[in-house]
Amino acid sequence: MKTIVFLGTNRMGSSYEGVKAAKTLGYNTILLTNRSIFVEEKENFPEIDYVRLTDMSSTDEIFKAIAEIISEDNEIGCFISFLDEYVHLAAMLTNELCNSSLSFESLIIMSDKIATRRYLSQKAYTPFYKVITAMDRVEEEGKALIDLFPLIIKSPQSNASKDVFLVDNLREFKKGVKRIQSKNPIHPILIEEYLQGPQYLVEVVIFNGKVSIPAIVEQEVTKGERFIITGYSLCPKIPAAFLQGLEETVFSIITDLHLENGSCHLELKFTDKGWRLIEINPRMAGGAMNRMIEVAYGYNLAEQTIQLFCGHEPNFCRKHENYVYTHYLIIESIGRLLKVSGEELAKSESGVLEVFTKGKTGQIITPPRSMGHRYGYVLATADSREQARRLAIKAAEKIQFYLQPI
Repeated sequence: MKTIVFLGTNRMGSSYEGVKAAKTLGYNTILLTNRSIFVEEKENFPEIDYVRLTDMSSTDEIFKAIAEIISEDNEIGCFISFLDEYVHLAAMLTNELCNSSLSFESLIIMSDKIATRRYLSQKAYTPFYKVITAMDRVEEEGKALIDLFPLIIKSPQSNASKDVFLVDNLREFKKGVKRIQSKNPIHPILIEEYLQGPQYLVEVVIFNGKVSIPAIVEQEVTKGERFIITGYSLCPKIPAAFLQGLEETVFSIITDLHLENGSCHLELKFTDKGWRLIEINPRMAGGAMNRMIEVAYGYNLAEQTIQLFCGHEPNFCRKHENYVYTHYLIIESIGRLLKVSGEELAKSESGVLEVFTKGKTGQIITPPRSMGHRYGYVLATADSREQARRLAIKAAEKIQFYLQPI
């Protein structure tokens, strides 16, 4: 039986949607992971046929596990990962062992925020940036940037808004650099222009040089201690003039990266100077994104990404068109979770298709310092963007998190 080997997964969201999609396509599924929960709670993950606990920090251990899987006469369709840390490794293995032609070098560049900025440094869609490597010159570097505040400071390894700070002055600049350096003292730090304007997430799939855009999603950003996306709006109808400029920018980025076969998602802002690239990630977006796209258009992006990795042309023919809005739940105070109520009430609201909450009783939950500190979402659909948003937020208001202060 043909097999898909997954390098890591989360328990839910787009990465596990990929496992489900592989089963739907008729593949046997093997998961390499260092998370014992997939063995201890196997009954909760019926789509995984076999779990092999592996030291995922060791490439040698991963190769050893794969050699054993191959020796068991598994017919492997592809290796794949929907997690940042393993995307390029999965692509390399697929190219070497499954005779595919994924654009491995392009995926490597996209996996490193500094490498991406440097590679695209001369392009009009690239905002101002600077890389700090000499940590003993932080104050001098900051003083040289005073006229450019506010700025964004981030770790080149950051994802899901972790280790990303908005700084308005030299004092905040030095504080932000110090916080990032305390976690990764040997890594450089990326400084970027702070951009104003609406922000969009664009899903992109490239097969033999043909660029497809399965989804364009407007993001609502909540600015607190971190930049947290709390709203995602997927609209089938986008004004032609607006769409043209966005598509031209996306096609230019993909061409400039020499991406012939692969998938990614981009975050872009529409500024008074045109479209600017915030960042690019060599995988589809996580969270509820796969589900949103399926509700909006009828195709499963995780499934079509697997088809791509297996060397088959993906199909993005829309079966229907719906307006979809997903509202994420965040908490404004820190505390120990006592209970969550209101999920059933939220589900009963008009237009609501899905309600999800997370957090175990007794768990400490906090205001968001990363996307991982979002504690659920409500997904709703309607006849317009505004109505879908209103219905999702109205349903979310039914959900209450009860906390014991600490």
